[in-house]
Amino acid sequence: MLAHVLDQLDDPQSFLELVERLYHRPDSSEDELTFNDGRVFNRRSVSLDAGDGGYSRIWIFSDVTEAWSARIDPLTGLLNRRAYASELPEFMSSPAEGAVKSFALADVDRFKAYNDRYGHAAGDQVLERIGEILSEACDRNSAETYRIGGEEFAITSLHRDQAAAIAFHRAIIDRVKEAAIEHGGNRPHGVATVSMGLGLFAGCGNAKTIFATVDRALYRAKKLGRNTVTLAEIGRGGHSSSNTTDEPSG
Repeated sequence: MLAHVLDQLDDPQSFLELVERLYHRPDSSEDELTFNDGRVFNRRSVSLDAGDGGYSRIWIFSDVTEAWSARIDPLTGLLNRRAYASELPEFMSSPAEGAVKSFALADVDRFKAYNDRYGHAAGDQVLERIGEILSEACDRNSAETYRIGGEEFAITSLHRDQAAAIAFHRAIIDRVKEAAIEHGGNRPHGVATVSMGLGLFAGCGNAKTIFATVDRALYRAKKLGRNTVTLAEIGRGGHSSSNTTDEPSG
C-alpha cells in the first residue's frame, strides 16, 4: 500500500519521512498530498496503540482536486482571489502570538506598457516567472501569496519584528529585478520590477482599513520611482498610523 502511494506522489521522500515519524508518535495528522498526475488528496491519520511501544495508524485519503483547483490561479499556480477572500479575514482576526503580522500588495511595474510592447503571451510568461519567485520566497517563510487581479498580488506573513518583515519583502523585490526580464518600457530599470505597499500590525486588524492603507502605500511606491517597498505602519484595530515611513529598495 505504502509503495503504491509513494510511486504516485510528487514528493515521495517527504511523505515517507512523515510516515516513519508518525509511527512512533500518538499524534493525529492531516495535510494535503500532490500526486504526479496533478491530483490533490487530503490525508488524515489517527493513531492506535499497538501495545508494543509503537503505534498502528488509520489512514484516510480524500480526493480534493476539484475543490483545490477552485482556489488556484491557473496561470501562476498561486492561490487566487477566491482563496484570498476566504482566508484573509481569518488572518486578520487571528492572534499574532508575539509576532508582527504583515500584509503586502505587490504590483508589476508598467505592466500595460510591457504587454503593449512585447505582447500578451510574453506578459503571461512574466506573471508566471514572478509567481514562481513569490512562491519560492513564501514557501521558505511560511507565508501565503495570492494573485488577486491582473498583475497584482497580495502576501500575508508573520515575522519576529519589523526589520525582518521589511527585509523579507525587499528580498522579493530584489529577486524579481535580478531575474533580469527585459522591459524596455520600465525606465530607468530596463527590466521587469515590482513595487509594494506594506502594512505591519499586531493582533487583530480590520481587513478593509488595512487594505486601503496598504493600497495607498503601494501608490506612493510607484510615485517614488518603482522597484520599491513603502511601509505604512498600522496601529491596533487596523487603524493607519499618523506616521508613514517610505523604505526604498536598492
